[in-house]
Amino acid sequence: MKLLHTKKFRHGSVSLALTVVVIAAVILVNAIFSALSEKYLWYIDMTPEPRFTLSEEAKALLGQMTDENGHAEEVNIILCDEKYAWEMDTVQLEVLKTALDIEKYFPNVKVTYTDIYTNPSAVNTYKEQTGKNITSQSVIITCGTAVRVYNLEDFFVLDDNGYVTGYDGEQVFVSSLLSVTQAFSPVACLTSNHGEAGYEALGTLLTQIGFEVKTVDLTSEELPADCRLLVIFDPLRDFYEKGALSEVSEIDKIEAYLDGNNSMMVFFDKDTPYLQNLEQLLAEWGIEVDRSDKNDNTVIRDLASSLTVNGYTNKAVYETGGTGSQIIAHMREEAVPKTVAFPNTTAFRFSSLYKETLYEDYRCASYTGNVNDRTCYNVFVSSPEAVAMAKGEEVDFATADAPFAYMMLSCQSVINDDTQTISHSFVLASASTDFAAAAALDSRYGNASVLSYACNTMGSLVVPVSLDCKYYASMEITGITAKEASTITVIFTVVPTAAIFIAGIYVMIRRKHA
Repeated sequence: MKLLHTKKFRHGSVSLALTVVVIAAVILVNAIFSALSEKYLWYIDMTPEPRFTLSEEAKALLGQMTDENGHAEEVNIILCDEKYAWEMDTVQLEVLKTALDIEKYFPNVKVTYTDIYTNPSAVNTYKEQTGKNITSQSVIITCGTAVRVYNLEDFFVLDDNGYVTGYDGEQVFVSSLLSVTQAFSPVACLTSNHGEAGYEALGTLLTQIGFEVKTVDLTSEELPADCRLLVIFDPLRDFYEKGALSEVSEIDKIEAYLDGNNSMMVFFDKDTPYLQNLEQLLAEWGIEVDRSDKNDNTVIRDLASSLTVNGYTNKAVYETGGTGSQIIAHMREEAVPKTVAFPNTTAFRFSSLYKETLYEDYRCASYTGNVNDRTCYNVFVSSPEAVAMAKGEEVDFATADAPFAYMMLSCQSVINDDTQTISHSFVLASASTDFAAAAALDSRYGNASVLSYACNTMGSLVVPVSLDCKYYASMEITGITAKEASTITVIFTVVPTAAIFIAGIYVMIRRKHA
């Protein structure tokens, strides 16, 4: 018991207690600082880009989310996993920091987390609305009924080998946030004055998707500046070129519109007459009507894959490769893909102006000009047993390698030499007008989903924004050379160690002579 009262024991006890207190204090301070740094984004961006910091240009653009009265609709950025999962992955962390930075500067933006492993049904509505495949690395942006879905790879730039070369998250976030918060709906214009009729169900669907639907007579009107989708539905008369019959060229107006990063849908059927000017325009986009050798209209009969006994309401086959298949990717991935119906359909083929290429799982046709590149893809095709009928006779036969095309998508890509950005325009063509009739847009079929997904894929509901990508040109810390970094490392490792060592010797000597 005398040992407890010795000077040696007392000094040792104090040292032990002091050590315990210091360690506990360090752990507590570290825990508090970590919690605060996570909550208030206390970090220093020392990358040369700098890629972890929201740029002033992005902040200025996001300021447009408010109206003239300073009011801004509430926006939700939903990350489809637990927060720690986004923090632990270095790639996902870049996306997370941009989202949290936006939330920090703009009170109307809220970042939330949804674990789709434990609650997969939480994102079903967004899947249906956008047609996107949603994973644990997906980001969903919503405002009211407007929805945008992005997967992790959408936020980055990849080289030809698939390696990440830059971060484009600001571009993706800003364009989508402006898109879902825009004060006006994008306009879809349906052409008139060519015998168009029967598009009421299609107009209703476009309104439900989010468009303001208008009609336009191109002989006397200009397309509105906010028109993002032009629809030509079941025309019976041709579109004018400038000449003896008209002082106005409707074709020129359509071409100028499509050159402006816009989209068009065209609906033909077995009774559509030959329309020279319009069909020449479509041929320049890679799409031709597949008529018989006598130039007669054909109707596709598919007894092996029909929804009716007579074989003229055909169940389409999903294309599995190429850009055309991206429209229907989510539908194909369903456990039981929805039936897509093409009643009373004719067929399309690739334009003779284009060079056709057969890949392993799809075929496409392309054209390269001085200004733009265009590529045409199938979206839906017939079964290999389908036949083309003209005036009651079989005039052509489908094969496994060359089925009839019921729907085609053509994409034009234009590179801006000044900004090195690529813009796209699209033309979607359906060989059946009954594809968009009320009966076919019923929920029993997937036709309505196809059109909704097409609008999303073609970018008709996206606000264009141009922000610089942050390329990973250097991984060095800005403003510090290798020599300076080594010096700093020595200072922060040697100096504290030496100080503790000297203090220890001092305490030991004092105790010895105490």
